[in-house]
Amino acid sequence: MNRAGIILLLLLLSAGTARAQVPVKERQFVYGINAFAWEGYVGSLSARPPHTIYVLAGHRSIVSARETLVYFWPITGEYRADWSGLNASVDGTLEVLQTGRALIVLPRQPYVIQYPHGPDSGPAILYVGEEAARRYRAFVEARDQYRDALARYLEARRRYLEALDRAAAARQRGVTVTLPSAPEEPEQFRLFSSDVHDGFLINLPQGRYAIRVRGPDGRVVAGSQRTLVAFTHRREAVGFTIVPQTRWTVPERADEPGSTIYARQDQVLYFQPYAAREYNDLAYARLVNPQSAEGRSDGWRWEYSQSLVESRLQLAGASGVQTVTGRPYRVEQKTGEALGYEVIEPPAGQTSDFSGFKVQVQGTLNLALLDAAGRPVPGSERLVRVPRLGTAWPLGIIPLLPLTLGAGVVAWRREQLGRTARSREV
Repeated sequence: MNRAGIILLLLLLSAGTARAQVPVKERQFVYGINAFAWEGYVGSLSARPPHTIYVLAGHRSIVSARETLVYFWPITGEYRADWSGLNASVDGTLEVLQTGRALIVLPRQPYVIQYPHGPDSGPAILYVGEEAARRYRAFVEARDQYRDALARYLEARRRYLEALDRAAAARQRGVTVTLPSAPEEPEQFRLFSSDVHDGFLINLPQGRYAIRVRGPDGRVVAGSQRTLVAFTHRREAVGFTIVPQTRWTVPERADEPGSTIYARQDQVLYFQPYAAREYNDLAYARLVNPQSAEGRSDGWRWEYSQSLVESRLQLAGASGVQTVTGRPYRVEQKTGEALGYEVIEPPAGQTSDFSGFKVQVQGTLNLALLDAAGRPVPGSERLVRVPRLGTAWPLGIIPLLPLTLGAGVVAWRREQLGRTARSREV
């Protein structure tokens, strides 16, 4: 094949590869889901082929009837939506059925989701109806006020720095100048809000349901039939996140009530208690993502809902019983040769990185969270133990036993061969 033919073949192959990398998009009816989860509202997609939608029973979630362009993404094995290409709302009402009978008919209404402490910090709050529009307008107004206050602060700071430069120059000439006061920075704006969207508000008791959208013409919208499962927790308890002082970036969890926590003698641990609920592993995985292949139907998982650090922690050990209160803590990085981190109580007015109960392990401890009346909270009991490590040299003998036995067998066989050779010489 000549050079021109080779170039043409390469161009054809590259064009075929480029076409294969472009996903095929199909216009579909889908449900956009904003499901309540303890870490916030989880956004997901229910497209064709239809997957069962999971929501937490007794909590408000949103499903939105939309038309969009759907394509398959082989890297994750999921169907995705091209919202930028098409994002059209579907008119109609949502029918919720059980055992073939319609239970309720839900109207479409506006909603907004806001995070008062920032998008990465719960809890999230869902507003619907007229309240949604009012809350969104308040968010926009507060955001604009913060923007203007920040612009004024930056301008005042610029003038302040210029005044400091002039004062420094005047002092070099021997002129005494009164230093200006530093401008006060506005408080950080943390409120986060979604835009106002429309959807159907779902808040159902535990059970298995069917949902569908009925259009203004009275017909069921094609592709809108889905199975919906509202599930709840199996147990309630108190879970702990444990932050070691020397490894604060790698916290551990103690979920199971009555479990044992192992620590070193004199080790400092920070306990962060949370209200915890135990859910079916498969159901919660599908709550986060209806297309998820993760989760076991026979497995269970603990999910933390709210912090209980404002309670008190009771410690019972060899030295008696004491009560610890929760405090805020700040993590500072060490400088110089002694690299690492140091956990300290922040001075008044400074921000903290986390809050918890400081516990210095002194032998075996029984700990429990106390309620307002001073009684142990059910499901909060934990045992902290310090393992007794004996002499380690016997452990080194175990790997040597096969080698010793093998050497003995070889020596015995050599002895037997030597005896046989001597008997033949005689």
